Amino acid sequence: MSCCVRAAKLLGVFLLLAGCESSSGNALPSPTKDAGTGTNPDGAAANPCPEPAALTPSDIPAGYLPLVTVTLNHFIDGDSSDFDFPNATKQGVRMLYVNTEESGGDEKTPFGLKTKEVVGEWMRAATRIEIAVRESAPGSGKPDADTYKRWLALVFLDGELLQGRLTREGYSAYYTQFGCAAAPLHSALLLGEAKARHFGLGIWSSAEEHNDYRVVLPQWIGRDTCRPNPFRDESYCP
Repeated sequence: MSCCVRAAKLLGVFLLLAGCESSSGNALPSPTKDAGTGTNPDGAAANPCPEPAALTPSDIPAGYLPLVTVTLNHFIDGDSSDFDFPNATKQGVRMLYVNTEESGGDEKTPFGLKTKEVVGEWMRAATRIEIAVRESAPGSGKPDADTYKRWLALVFLDGELLQGRLTREGYSAYYTQFGCAAAPLHSALLLGEAKARHFGLGIWSSAEEHNDYRVVLPQWIGRDTCRPNPFRDESYCP
């Protein structure tokens, strides 16, 4: 008779004792990380990567126009919105280095709709929104824009880089189809993605209805890359 059964008979209840073995003689299984919820119960493997930094305006690298405080004009989705800039000009902004799932059109996903809802709450709750627009060329003093004439920028909510939070919480992978970010953005975004993937958050969860990132990431990364592909046994960390 195992020690667990003897304890149950003595106490009159079924107790799970820490040092007991099952009736088969094998140790009771340790709890594991829930990839669907991203929780990390006692006994789950620790994230092997360093904790990603929460970036602030002091971390903006060279190649950006001066930081400005803006007002949200119209929230669009997880990676783009319209803002009123100090000169009262309404301007569309596309966030650099993230690419959230679509919330409309043919490529819409349930997780894209969820992301839109969550990021919209963050944006509207922020007491201060600051934007640093990337220069079109070093020293040009002109904003860089995409084909939709949206300015390409870093967005800070209450002093924290929104792109960093999106990667850490699994709402986007680190988007590098058009190149990696300069330091210190690169390491923070890469380690943020690593943390979200390790704990099964958002797009890394098997419980969410999202795109297949085994297909998506190779398209984003390409052959000549400055970052690893986690689905090719490439380590995020030294």
